[in-house]
Amino acid sequence: MRKKYIVPMACLALAAALAGCAPLAPLNESSQMVEEEPAGPRPVVIIEDDTLRFLYSANSTGGGTLLRGDQVLYKGEPSEDIRLLSSPDTGHPVGWQKGGNGPDGWYTAVYDDEGELLWSEDGEWRAALSDDLLALEPGPRRVDAGPNGETGCRLVDLSNGEEIPLPANTTSCIPTNEDQVVLTVTSDPQRADMESSSVQVMTLDGDELLRVDNAYAFQAYGFEGETGYVGIQIYDASAEEWTTSFYNPATQEYIPRFFSFCGEEMLCYQQADGQYVVRTLDDPAPLAFYDAPCSYWSPDMALVSDGDGGSILYLADGSALPLLSSLSYDLDGESAVFLLEDGSLLICGEDGSQTILVPELHGAAQASIYSFEDGYILLSLESEDYQSVAYQIYDASGLLYDTSTDPGMTYDRLLYLTDGPSGPLYQAAYTGLGNSTLYNVVDSHGNILLSGLADVVSPTVYELPDGIFPARRGFERGFMDYTGAWVYSESVFSSLSDDDGHYYW
Repeated sequence: MRKKYIVPMACLALAAALAGCAPLAPLNESSQMVEEEPAGPRPVVIIEDDTLRFLYSANSTGGGTLLRGDQVLYKGEPSEDIRLLSSPDTGHPVGWQKGGNGPDGWYTAVYDDEGELLWSEDGEWRAALSDDLLALEPGPRRVDAGPNGETGCRLVDLSNGEEIPLPANTTSCIPTNEDQVVLTVTSDPQRADMESSSVQVMTLDGDELLRVDNAYAFQAYGFEGETGYVGIQIYDASAEEWTTSFYNPATQEYIPRFFSFCGEEMLCYQQADGQYVVRTLDDPAPLAFYDAPCSYWSPDMALVSDGDGGSILYLADGSALPLLSSLSYDLDGESAVFLLEDGSLLICGEDGSQTILVPELHGAAQASIYSFEDGYILLSLESEDYQSVAYQIYDASGLLYDTSTDPGMTYDRLLYLTDGPSGPLYQAAYTGLGNSTLYNVVDSHGNILLSGLADVVSPTVYELPDGIFPARRGFERGFMDYTGAWVYSESVFSSLSDDDGHYYW
């Protein structure tokens, strides 16, 4: 369980492209090349779903390729700006928007997940889709403008094409799947500050359900991305204090002093008396009280701030175990791993089991847990200035791989990539000819499955099936499986010309 981040493909350069054709890394006792090629013809791999995926252009600017399952839905021109539109509840892509230069200047068009045009108009707009609602904010894409957004937001009912009236000075519009919209409205567009900004929750009929002054609204993100909930940032000028509140459109519940999500469908907030409460999203009954914020909670354990930037793990048996640092834990479903202050790893299984490991830290100044997948732990050992000096992979049996003792490869970075047939796979970056960055794909023992790739990207944002990830090899780019077979590929030059082809294998 982790947040999702968009990581664009690396910029195209001729030297890097040629480096993508580099020979395989030398074999050694630690990093053995694994032969995954089956006897006979390789089976054709097809992504058999209807998920929208956008393959960014090779130079990470305009253009790119939009796919739906195994079909190319649209191929953008270099001058076009394309982005996916996700459901506010699930984060799953439900449509896409395109911007480009037309006869009358810049235009914006919005499509559903099958490529049907929903709305188009001149001007630069940011779109959001929720069921039959289309919210439009003026201006280029942005993350969060707070109270400083442009006025002139619009809301369209796609079931009949009619525009739903909004306050004239609306600077932000968040549609929900509950026939509500959460608006940020300014009383003075010239000031554009918190004291002139308010949050208004309205029904589609114009009834006001909630109003919060000196505030602005934003989409709340949880462990797995978008949640369908709304965060409200509030500023108290008299106390010079910032706080965050939480709004649940499904229940219309408003929770002041929200701290964070602390588990699947769990949240932590602060009461007026200063105590922190843990509860579920659906039931307001408190499950636990703490004197400090709780960032993770389950019936068997709780991770609570120690007030000095660190965290303490409280177990059901009454144990209180300080963590080594704030990056000293990770979650995988109902399982969790913690790096304790004494340098040991505590693995808590979903069955309630606990396993203690003592990692070989080699005197590192810092250590961080980078990932925890299917029982495999990726640990980063770091210098005093937080530069990684080695990466290690553990499971419950102990150390499986240590980059610092690999006699054949020197890796600059190791990150979780995807799940393979026998466990997690990792992208391993190293420096190639001409100081270019190349990538191997390795298993949990450091065995090399693929070598010399010009680019490898986390597949999380693409919602790709296990074993498939975005990659670039030589002058081809696309989605590759762990054996090196292309699931979808196109020329790296196709984003620079409208005539280059694309093809499935």
